[in-house]
Amino acid sequence: MTDTAARTRITASLFLSQAFYSSAFIGVFAVMPILATRFGGSPAQAGLPVTLTMAGRALASYPLGWAMDRYGRRMALTIGFAGGVVSAVLGVLAVWSSSLWLLLASAALMGLARSASEQARFIAAEVHAPAMRDNMIGLIVFAGTFGAVGGRAAAEMGSWLRLSFGLNEFAVAYLLAIGLLALALLCTQILLRPDPLTLRWKAEPESLPESGALPKVAGALPAAAAPGAVPAPRRGRPLLEIFSAPDMQIAVTAIAMGQLVMTMLMVITPLHMNICGYDTLNVSTALAVHTLGMFALSPLTGWMSRQVGRVPVICAGALVLMACGLLAPYAVSLYALYFGMFALGYGWNLCHVAGSALLAQMVPEGEGGRVQGAAEVIVSITSGIGSLSSGALFAWRGFSGPGAAGLLLAGLILVAVAVATSANRRLALEIANA
Repeated sequence: MTDTAARTRITASLFLSQAFYSSAFIGVFAVMPILATRFGGSPAQAGLPVTLTMAGRALASYPLGWAMDRYGRRMALTIGFAGGVVSAVLGVLAVWSSSLWLLLASAALMGLARSASEQARFIAAEVHAPAMRDNMIGLIVFAGTFGAVGGRAAAEMGSWLRLSFGLNEFAVAYLLAIGLLALALLCTQILLRPDPLTLRWKAEPESLPESGALPKVAGALPAAAAPGAVPAPRRGRPLLEIFSAPDMQIAVTAIAMGQLVMTMLMVITPLHMNICGYDTLNVSTALAVHTLGMFALSPLTGWMSRQVGRVPVICAGALVLMACGLLAPYAVSLYALYFGMFALGYGWNLCHVAGSALLAQMVPEGEGGRVQGAAEVIVSITSGIGSLSSGALFAWRGFSGPGAAGLLLAGLILVAVAVATSANRRLALEIANA
């Protein structure tokens, strides 16, 4: 098999596994708060499963990234998706036994699968030439759209299974998740060959970073390995040194703050719509529109990121998120809410895709898994903060509370760009005058 065919096969495997995982997670995500409320006896327990999934993702991200560099991409993804299968099995047992503790254990372990799925876009980027990386990241993120459609199809299949065989409707969601995550696991084992770590694109370092002056974070290429073997990892540099690069700071800030603002406004919108008098069908439609905004235009974002530049696209995303925060209190009509939810999703998409492409560019050779895992820890923590703080902010000032916080936090992305650009220019002058 030629390298080109192998890269195509790897990309297809990552796309399919991402779509299967997304379908499984959407189905499980919809029932976790309901089950937690029933088993815990109080609505106060509703947010616990999602919070534990975020915590599991944060705890698993760095070890899984380290395993990717040490043992290869396929092994680490296999661990992640296998953990997802076990999580879904625990979910079924939780439903049958009405156990809150089993439900919470299932939710925490689902974070392992989430952590693995979040690495897929970086793996797709690293096996392609630099000119294709933005497009590849956009393609893998786009798989979430198929996941949303697949989640809807899985829900319809679940209804048929429930009516035909008398199964518990909540158990069906986890049973379908077992099958979907098993398919993701099979795609990884069968199609993700050779290991993507052996096909990392050996490109010449880019001369200038996105914001304009300093070279990419240096990292010597590891010694050549035998065909099909996972290269031996080289000694890692301190993470603080790697993350001190100005463009790396832009990338991490864009991904983390974009996730924080999106989560903060998204999780509280159903409550805002309920207060405005809209029914569950309207809320479901708003979430579906939001999902389209998050994923459907990812290929376009990847193309713009490469053609226009990653930092300009990140800035555009920050401006969209700031507009969503500013206008949130005035979103009362149904179509204004639909438009706002789509814009919120696409603002996140602009920051996520372009930020991920910039991060992939800045990662030292041979340390991709470890560094990207550390970045995912930061994103997981900020996402958890967003989900936990949105309720308190809403109780404080209604939709104006999360909106104002979103406006300020999205503005931090522009601040990071300005600071990094200034630092790059200053150091460039020092180098030129030396």
